[in-house]
Order: sequence, then structure tokens, then C-alpha cells
Amino acid sequence: MFLISYLIMKRTGKIERLKEIVEVLVEHGLVDFVKEIGLISFVSRTRLENQLEYQMETVDASLLRELLEDLGPTFIKLGQFLALRPDLVPLEFANELRRLYEHVSPYPAEDARKIIEKELGAPITRIFDEFYNTPLGSASIGQVHEATLKTGEEVVVKVQRPNIRDRVRADMALIKKIAQLIEKWVPESEMYHPQETVNEFKKMLEKEMNYTIEARNAQRFYEAFEEDPDIIVPKVYWEYVTRKVLVLENVQGKSIRQAIDGDYPREFKQRLATEFAQAMLRQFFIHGIFHADPSPGNVYYREDGKIAFLDFGAVGRLTTRKRGKLIDLFMAMAKGDSRKVMEVLLELSVQHGEYDPEELEWDIEDILELYKRKEDVMFKEGANEEIMMIVNKHNISLPPSFLLMERALIETEGICNALDPKFDFFTAAEPVIVEIIQDRYGPRAQLKSFFNSAKDYKKLVSKLPNKINNVLERFEERDFAVTIEHKGLKELEMRLETISNRLSYTIITAAIIIGSALVVMSGQEVLFGPYIFLVSVLMGIWLLTIIVRRGSY
Repeated sequence: MFLISYLIMKRTGKIERLKEIVEVLVEHGLVDFVKEIGLISFVSRTRLENQLEYQMETVDASLLRELLEDLGPTFIKLGQFLALRPDLVPLEFANELRRLYEHVSPYPAEDARKIIEKELGAPITRIFDEFYNTPLGSASIGQVHEATLKTGEEVVVKVQRPNIRDRVRADMALIKKIAQLIEKWVPESEMYHPQETVNEFKKMLEKEMNYTIEARNAQRFYEAFEEDPDIIVPKVYWEYVTRKVLVLENVQGKSIRQAIDGDYPREFKQRLATEFAQAMLRQFFIHGIFHADPSPGNVYYREDGKIAFLDFGAVGRLTTRKRGKLIDLFMAMAKGDSRKVMEVLLELSVQHGEYDPEELEWDIEDILELYKRKEDVMFKEGANEEIMMIVNKHNISLPPSFLLMERALIETEGICNALDPKFDFFTAAEPVIVEIIQDRYGPRAQLKSFFNSAKDYKKLVSKLPNKINNVLERFEERDFAVTIEHKGLKELEMRLETISNRLSYTIITAAIIIGSALVVMSGQEVLFGPYIFLVSVLMGIWLLTIIVRRGSY
């Protein structure tokens, strides 16, 4: 086992980094895990002896978070990714991993300045009137500084950490190899698809390290909510956007975390919770693009009652079809229709193995029965988590966009409950539900459907004269043929031919018998008369024998 692991790591050229990772794992008490995946030989004897008495029977959520922090930026992002996947980690762990977004150490402002100048191709003094060295916030991939453009506009500048790409690339090679080892030597991991999960994480990380993608996400949000009087999305300054630098409008306000912790009137917190919930629901079901990480630090509120969304690194999208299916799912959950819930889940999901439809429906019915007295079952955190457990149990994988929405919905409810302990999601959602129904079934939707159909008919009608003209020309040139193909008629044709032949043969035989019989009965001597009669009788007997043998009677 060690030899396999060593050869794998030698090929990737990452043995030293692997040793660091294994040392950290052992330091946090994961000796058994390291042994199980065949990497124990990378641990020094001294470290191993010190940790043998510190075996962990179970992994504590806070210890897992500390472990990922010690492993560095890539593993911090892995923890953040897992926090958004309720199908992979329990809710307790997901909530603890959410703390990885907080308290990330900043890097020197001088490094940030150098990166900005290199990326934008100009001295920082020619780009900004003012650039503040103290970062506004710091994350695992980059950090944010406040600045003022030469035009006088207040902005925030997001700058990627130095050499983060090389570090992430090296760590991802090791994470992929570790996932392969886990999948090979830990059979229980099969239902979680470690390698597939790592590939998905890698794609997400690559997107987050490309700030032009985040800029496009922010632009889509800006356009979607441009006419919404209650939602603010920062403007993107495209002339200052690169893969490593992103400049956005500096939206003034206070984070929802301050509202949760601050001494504000109850009515204010209730209104803020309602407005925030409605903003998220409109993103899910009307606009089809939503903030997948609406943590308290990424959502601001202003004194005028408007809500601002920040940081668009994690964004989910829902096609019109998926939005329709999700509406169907929530309506079925609200009605307690377990069969409909199952049908929609199967339409949305991918099946990775066999499942029992009846057992799946029973499991769903048990959940709906458990929550049937709660009107807002569709938004209950417990119901959502149990649905995820059932999906995993039956070898079903829901699309990433659905899982992102699920996590964002749970995060939204958590914030709303923190603002207002008596918060009722269903009541808050009513105006949006009405808006959704109008958007789906209202006159505007019907008119849109009518116009779409009219466009199709217009195309048909515009092409119809040419089609008719072509047909008439072929008639005129006598070059028009209709080919009709009947399937299964060949056998019938052969059967009818056989019947007609036999019938003809029978008529001829009968005629000969009757004719020869009349000749014999007349008393006149006719040459060969009796012989003809005898031959015709034998022919009749032969025909009868054929019919009886073939069973065709």
C-alpha cells in the first residue's frame, strides 16, 4: 500500500507537501484514517508515538474546521464547498464549516499593490486617487481594499493572493489522489462519490480564481435587479477587471450580522427578515439566478430599507424548466402528495444505481406525514435535510444547482430566524408565491405563450406558399408520385394466393368428377370415362389430405 502511494506521489512530484498534509492529519488525531488509506509511512516515528494515545473515535465538527484551517487556503475552500453540500455533510458540520469564511489572515497591502499594477499595467497612483492599505475583508483566495477612482467614485478592489494558483494546483493534485485512495480502500465512501465530488470542487475553485467570471455573475445580478426598488447590486467597472483583480462599486450599508447582533427595534428586524426572504425567493423562482452564499457578511442593509448583495463567487442558476419543476415540487410538498414529490425528484435527478420506487415513495410520505401540521413544510430545515438523506439512500443525485439552492435556502431561513425567532417563512413567501403564479399562469405568461405560438405559425405560413407551389409544379410536370408502404401485407398476399390456388384446384377437380360421373351415368361408352372419374376422385382425396396435414381447415 505504501509503495502504491509513494509511486503516485512521486509521479506528481508532491511528496513534501503530502508529508505536510499527513503530519497535520495525525496532529489532529486522525491516525486510523491515515493508516486506512495507506499513508502512515509518511509520518515520523516521534509524531506517531505522541499521537497514538490521541485516537479519535468520532470527528468533532469544530476539530474538522481547525484541521482544514491548518491545511491552508485550498482546504479552507474545500470546507466552504462542503458547507454548501447538505447531501455530503450533516447540518451540524455544515454550520461549523461556515465559520471558515471568518477570520482569514490578510496578506501585506504592498503585495496587493504590486498585483494590481501588474494586472492593470499602470502605477496604482494613476488608477486610484486613494487606495486604503487596511483591507476591508480577507478570504482564502483574495482580499478586499477600499479605494477611490480618479473619477471620484468609491469602489472596492478585490485582489487575489500572491502565488495562490500554484498552491491550489499542487494541493488539488494531492486531494485527487487522496480521493482515489479513499474510494479504493474505504467501501463506505462509495455512496458519496469522492472523485466525482473532488472534480466538482475543482471546477468551482477554478471559477472562483477567475475574477472575470465573478464579474459576469455580478453583471447578471445587476441587470436582473436593476428595476427592483428594494435590491441593490454593485456596479462592475469592467475596465479594471482581470483574472486576479476585480473593481466594484462600494455599496454603503451594514452587514446583516450587525443587525442580528445589534440592539434594533423588533419591528425593524421582522421587516428586514421578510424583505431578505422575499429577495432570495425572487432570485430562485423568478430570475433564475441566485446568490449561493447569502451569509450575513455577504448581505448588507441600508437605513432606507434596501438590501444589497455582495461577493458573487458562488452563484447558482436555474433554467426555466428547473424552476417550473421546483415550483411543482414545493406545491406537491405543501399538498402532501408523496407520489408527485417522488416523480419530480426523479425528473430532476440522476440515478446512480437501483432503487425501489415503492420504498422511495413510502420514505417521502413519512416525511410529509411528520411535517403535515406545519404549513411551511417546504421551507422547514428538518424536512429539507431528511429529503437529502432519502435521496442519498436511494442512489439518487440531485443537480448541483438544486443543492446550491437547498443550501442557500437553509442559510436564508437561519438568518431570518436569527432576526426574528417567530419568523414564518410561509407568510413571508405569500407575495412572492402570488408573483410566481402570475409569472407562470397570468395573462402576461399566456400572452407570451400565444406570441411564441404565433411566431411558429408565422414561420409555417410564410413557408406555406412556396411548399404549395412546389407541389403544384410537380403535378404540372407529372413528376408527382405517392409511395404507400404497408407493413405485414406480404404474408397476407401469399396466404390469399395459396387460398385462391386451392379454390381453383378444387373447382376444377369437382368439375371433372361431375363431368365424368354424368358421362358414366348416361350409359354411353366413352373412351377413358371411368378412368377420368377415378383420377379426379384421387385428386380430390390428395387435396383433402394436404389440408388435413397442414391444419388449414
